[in-house]
Amino acid sequence: MEEERNIKWVLIISIIMLLSSALVGAVSFYSYYPPREPSGLEMVAFYINRIDILLFIVTIATSTLYTTGFKNKDLMFKISIYLFIISMTLFLISILKWLFTYP
Repeated sequence: MEEERNIKWVLIISIIMLLSSALVGAVSFYSYYPPREPSGLEMVAFYINRIDILLFIVTIATSTLYTTGFKNKDLMFKISIYLFIISMTLFLISILKWLFTYP
């Protein structure tokens, strides 16, 4: 019962973080005026943000599969938690880019 409650929170937080990660990507990569060529660090941050969005989608999918009882519930629980940790780490990296690149 405790695992199911944890997964529901992972699912809720993942949906919220998916939306905020998409917002971070839209604001930080398309807001240059005048338009200029992105640097290497900006391209790395761009791809980290895109991978982060995909990982949040996969986290939501595996959490949903766990709650429906698909296949091995223990395996789905572990995959969901590990993907959630990786996605939150990549989201932190995306936020840290703002800290060190914008005045």
